Amino acid sequence: MIATITKKYQNVVISTGNIINTELGQRKSNEELYDGLQITLHSDPSEERVVAEVQIDEQHGRVQRATQELNSRLTENGRNEISIGAKIFLNRNSTDCVKQAVEALLNILNVTHVDNVVLAYHPNASAVASATSAATTGPAKSPCSEGGSAPASASNWSLRNGTEGLSELKELYQTLEQYALNKQITQLGIADLDAAALEKLHTTAQVAPTIAQVNLSTCCVVPPELQEFCAAHDIQLNTHSDPELLLPEEQFAGLAPGYTIDWSLRYQVHVRCRGVLTAKGYIVGASRASA
Repeated sequence: MIATITKKYQNVVISTGNIINTELGQRKSNEELYDGLQITLHSDPSEERVVAEVQIDEQHGRVQRATQELNSRLTENGRNEISIGAKIFLNRNSTDCVKQAVEALLNILNVTHVDNVVLAYHPNASAVASATSAATTGPAKSPCSEGGSAPASASNWSLRNGTEGLSELKELYQTLEQYALNKQITQLGIADLDAAALEKLHTTAQVAPTIAQVNLSTCCVVPPELQEFCAAHDIQLNTHSDPELLLPEEQFAGLAPGYTIDWSLRYQVHVRCRGVLTAKGYIVGASRASA
C-alpha cells in the first residue's frame, strides 16, 4: 500500500480504522499506533480480506482500513447516544497540522461534531527522549522510585518549553477554539500543563478548557496547585499514560519510507448510557519533502 501512495502524494492521511476488535485494542498507545499503522500499510494485498479492508482514497490522499466496520459502529446508535472524544498529539508548532487533524477526524468519522478534543503539545519531546535515552544506564526506574516525585524537567511543562512554547501553545489552542465556536467541538482540553501554564492559557482563552490531563508516569501524584486550579475553574482533571512522543521518526520511517509524521490523533467512541467503548482508532498525517 505504501508503494502506491508514495508515487502520488506529498501529504497523506492514514486511518487504522477501529482497533477494538483486533489484538491491538488494550495496549500502550505507542504500541497500538505502530502496529495499527503496520497492519494498514503493510498487509499482504493478495489476501482477499485485506483488499476489502484497506482502501486508498485517491481524491484526498488517504489510506483507510476497515472503513465500513467503523461506520457501522458509529451508526448503530443515534448520534446523541454516543460520545466521541479525541486527543491530538503534536510535537511541532503548526496551526495547519491542527486544522488537518480536526478536518480528518470529522471527515473520516463522517460526523458534524465531536464531543471533546484534547491537545497534547510537546515541542521538545524528541530532544528530551534522546537525552534521556543517552543518559539511561541499567534498568529503567520509575520517577517515583527516588524522592517520591519526578524531576522538575519531566513534570513542569513551563520549565521545559518556556515563554516561546506557551506562546505557540496559545496559537495552536486558538485554532481549536474556532472549531468550538463553530460547534464542531463541544469541549476543549489540554494535556500535561503545570498549574502556571494552564492558568496563563485559561486567562487568554475565548473557549476555556474544561478538561486537563496529567501524566502520572512523570509526576506520580497530581500537584496540589493543579488540583486547586482545576477545582476552582470547573476543569475535569484526568490522568493518562501516553508518551510525549507517540511515534519516533525512525519508527515511522520504517513504516512509510520517505515520509515524516506531522501529527497523530486517537479517537474513542463511547455509548453514553452504558459507558461502553465501541470504537477506537488512530489517524496520522504525514508528508514528504518536495522533489
